[in-house]
Amino acid sequence: MLATRVRAGASAGLVLSLIFAALFTAIGTFELYLPSMAPRLGAAAPVTLRIPYGPRIVRDARSGRLAYEHARVVVPRGTLLREENDEHRAAFAYESTRRPPATARLVSNFVIHFIVCLMLTAYLRRFGQNRVRLLRAQLGLLSLMAGSVALAKGMLLFTALPEFWVPMAALPLWVAHAFDRRTAFLVDLAVAFVAASLLRFDNILLSVLLVRGVAATLFFFDRKHARQMLVAGTLAGVSGAVVFVALTVIYEGRFNLLADILRGTSSSVLACIGGGMLAGILARALRDPAERAMGHVSRDKLIDLTDLEQPLLRKMAAEAPGSWEHARAMANLAEAAASAIGSDALLTRVGAYYHDLGKTVQPKYFVENLAHGEKSPHEELDPEVSADAIMAHVVMGTKILRDGRIPEPVVEFAYTHHGTQVVEFFWHKCKEQGNPRGLTQEYFRYPGMKPQTKETAILMLVDSIEAASRTIWPPEQKKFEEMIQRVIFTKLSSGQLDESGLTLEDLRIITTRMATTLVNLYHGRIKYPWQRDKQDAEKTPVVHGAPPPPAPPPPPATTTPVVHSPAELPEPKSSKDGPKSGEQKPPTSEETAS
Repeated sequence: MLATRVRAGASAGLVLSLIFAALFTAIGTFELYLPSMAPRLGAAAPVTLRIPYGPRIVRDARSGRLAYEHARVVVPRGTLLREENDEHRAAFAYESTRRPPATARLVSNFVIHFIVCLMLTAYLRRFGQNRVRLLRAQLGLLSLMAGSVALAKGMLLFTALPEFWVPMAALPLWVAHAFDRRTAFLVDLAVAFVAASLLRFDNILLSVLLVRGVAATLFFFDRKHARQMLVAGTLAGVSGAVVFVALTVIYEGRFNLLADILRGTSSSVLACIGGGMLAGILARALRDPAERAMGHVSRDKLIDLTDLEQPLLRKMAAEAPGSWEHARAMANLAEAAASAIGSDALLTRVGAYYHDLGKTVQPKYFVENLAHGEKSPHEELDPEVSADAIMAHVVMGTKILRDGRIPEPVVEFAYTHHGTQVVEFFWHKCKEQGNPRGLTQEYFRYPGMKPQTKETAILMLVDSIEAASRTIWPPEQKKFEEMIQRVIFTKLSSGQLDESGLTLEDLRIITTRMATTLVNLYHGRIKYPWQRDKQDAEKTPVVHGAPPPPAPPPPPATTTPVVHSPAELPEPKSSKDGPKSGEQKPPTSEETAS
């Protein structure tokens, strides 16, 4: 059985939400169960003690009167807790109310985390792009969330830095780089809520984290270059600082910017900016492992895979040269189509290079690897045996790629480029022979899966279009468009594009772009003089004893171009209603196999 990538269903989303909600709750409260981390008056604080920002009543040092103010309290780790210090006494009292943690509070925290995780997984499953619907992607994404929250918890417990230093914007930057910005926005919302729960959902902290994450995603203009993460993080930090100042003025009625900055490492404004910059630095430094965790392939890795000295590509070029040239031609078409609709063009090119690697096992079973005049082995095989040999390249290609440690998003092209189609040529041949074994159509169906992404769907279309394009003459835009539309309609009617995410707009753009690319690919060329002389000599009859024929006149300036393609073939007839009786249709990729 061919193992394919697993999509997360409703049950998987529920299980993941329960597991990670429990994990987030444990990260937020684990220190409350450890006696060694409990503060005691008259002793050094084992961890940094923090009271979330909020209103409190204090006694004015000069007048002795009670006053109402908004404030946050931070007692650094290692500070000797003195009973006469108001901040120490307040921090000790706050920690005492949390230990031991009440069951109701634990359950409430778990419920909030569960709702956040459930909303995230439900969105990814129902509205996210197909790549984030995979179980691997969701598991990796939630794991990165847990890692980010654990890092934030460590900074809150073991440093005296303001809470705004936590670099939560790194996660939406990773998601925006690997997938898309809409998913990054929702991930930022989820991770901001979970991080704010570490300080009892501090409103200002939650607002700064939300704004910083959204701003980082919006300012990440050039997603092809990871260094832009540093710029995006810095601009996000400035945005967070502006929001912090505005909210402080709303709560307190004033804000002394200069006095806050002069506090140095305790400055909240500098912490807002620094947290954004730190997020950009971490996002850039840990980009590769983070993307691998989410099942994405980094751009650097894809570029390495395009190297023609890569052992698997050299193997294909040596053992199945016809299939290799077919793959290279497909790569140009597929990359142009993917770029036209805004998909990952580089991933599509790499997938085109490697998708037919399974043909190296039995290359002579595929017509493009036969020498001119060489007999096809299918002529002596039963249709069902030939179909098995053809379909085996999907399974064998997947195995070879996985054994070669090729990333799974690239392997996916191998088992989706034929989807679940039927090998029509041999199925019809079986029926023409009377189907003596009583086989069903399912026996001739490819063992893969339907394309799950726009990139793999584009490769499926190009696989048939590239083969059929070789029968089109003359190479006109309209003829190519008609052929491409016929291929697309065939895939649509068989349901092969149902799970790909391609829209009608995408298909229209793909049709136009690929037709233009094919016209340019089969562009005309002028004959060289020696070619014209040879052609004229072959057409002139030789009469013994006759005077030599006069020299032909020089060709006009506008000589008819000659295309290095099936130029001697007659122009195929076509009509709006499809091929007429006796007219040969363009072959599909399955038919070219024989």
